[in-house]
Amino acid sequence: MYEVTKEPILYVDDEIENLDGFKFSFLTDFEIYTASTASEALDILSKTHIKVVISDQKMPEMSGVEFLKRVKEKYPETIRIVLTAYANIVNASEAINEAGIFKYLTKPWEKNDLQLTITNALRTYNLEKENKGLVDSLTQANINLNTINLQLNKKIIEVEEKEEALKIQNDEYASLNEEYLSQNEELKKAKEFAENSNKLKTEFLNNMSHEIRTPMNGILGFSSFLDDNDLSIDKRKYYVSIIQNSGNQLLRIIDDIIEISKLETKQVTAIENPTCINDLFLEQFSIFDIKAKQLQIPLYLSKPLNDKESTIYTDSVKLIKIMSNLLENSLKFTHEGHIDFGYKREGSNIHFFVKDTGIGVNEDMHNSIFERFSQEEKELSRNKGGLGLGLSIAKENAELLGGTISLKSKKGEGATFTVTIPYKPVYIDDLTVDNNLKKKLNNEFSILIVEDEEMNHLYIDTFLSKFPIKCSTVHAINGSDAVDIMQNENDIDLILMDLKMPIMNGYEAIKIMRNLKIDIPIVAQTAYSTSDERERAINAGFSDFISKPLDTKAFSDILSKYLIIK
Repeated sequence: MYEVTKEPILYVDDEIENLDGFKFSFLTDFEIYTASTASEALDILSKTHIKVVISDQKMPEMSGVEFLKRVKEKYPETIRIVLTAYANIVNASEAINEAGIFKYLTKPWEKNDLQLTITNALRTYNLEKENKGLVDSLTQANINLNTINLQLNKKIIEVEEKEEALKIQNDEYASLNEEYLSQNEELKKAKEFAENSNKLKTEFLNNMSHEIRTPMNGILGFSSFLDDNDLSIDKRKYYVSIIQNSGNQLLRIIDDIIEISKLETKQVTAIENPTCINDLFLEQFSIFDIKAKQLQIPLYLSKPLNDKESTIYTDSVKLIKIMSNLLENSLKFTHEGHIDFGYKREGSNIHFFVKDTGIGVNEDMHNSIFERFSQEEKELSRNKGGLGLGLSIAKENAELLGGTISLKSKKGEGATFTVTIPYKPVYIDDLTVDNNLKKKLNNEFSILIVEDEEMNHLYIDTFLSKFPIKCSTVHAINGSDAVDIMQNENDIDLILMDLKMPIMNGYEAIKIMRNLKIDIPIVAQTAYSTSDERERAINAGFSDFISKPLDTKAFSDILSKYLIIK
């Protein structure tokens, strides 16, 4: 275990009880330093790296504004906050103009409000530090690029001199002319390659600068608005949410830069631990389904194995990184249709997939799209934002897991990304029994869930996994799929069918099924729980009826009624 370093805060107040109260309130959150005079505080600042200074305004030795003005002169990076019981417009204006304070607060203070202000001040301090570091890195990168350009120009001059020398000596060295021309061609190719590399890196740096500055503008701009004392609570919350979202966006950009740098320099290794793929994919679904709903793009999850069968040895962090990048990619470039993701096991391998109905990828780009800063990625990033590193990061992590990544796609016809890694089960004994025999011995029933809303399907699937009677499930997203499944499956014991679905609804599906002499129990599910709807469903051929949201007792009774252990 390692100790988390607390951020250093200095609080200055001539009232000892105020110092004690502040220290008691925030001792567990920050590294607290206190001083009862400005002189004592300046002495602490000279010896200790302090990120945020909070000062009382009315003090005997000098006022808080005078003290913070000195802090600004000697330690300009330190975030400065005034906390006073004697607030007026003159003092606030003086504090802002002369001491450059981050916030002007009044006593008595609320812990949550003050903690939020301190947290935002620390975030501002750290972001400014990070931004300065990024700017320094970009400056150094530009210096390196200028050096490369100078070297290239020197090479060009050398090539031109050699070409001129070859022309003068052409008659005398005719036998060597072909060799020199060949060398000259190689130099030109090297020059072209270097120029293309230089151009690509320059474009990437320019794009990175743009992507960093965009959230920074949001953070710095809306942080400044928070100084307005007349700002409503709703507006303040809205501005804080913008700052937080911009900070998260900036963090993702920095993470991608650090990730690709570590991968490129081989600083990353896979650490395998037991990982339940079902749990991992459910977490991914809960995260990305929110964004998918905002975009009105249905997101469907396929997890055919039970929890024990899906528990394998792998690096869960890298697998999450792969699937997150692939899902982000599909959501970015899918404007209509749907997205499917999940996995399937084939022999000694397990295949993870993300399939979308998006814009697709030209076939001649299927290999190069996984390379860093590829032409396709560069164009898409320019139009959609981002650094264009997602697929490259996914490829590197797939290889670290001992696997491969592939793409099946045509322009305008969607795309399917597949990651294949070795299947290393944790519970090997459970896989040695034939599945049909295991089902027979354990009285395991097979249930077809016909539901177009993935969240409802996951709820039913999870409920069944905890039900006393063992159940395996098959999923259909509409009535047409359900009919197809029932024409090819002969071991379904119960069907749970939603009535309102696209393509083919529940009433249309059951009519076809009953005509096909499918006489297994079929239970209707609907959000319309009227007596007329129940009567209509029974008359249509449904065995039973249950309304949404599903009552756990009623649902258990339905299952117990039709799943009779033999």
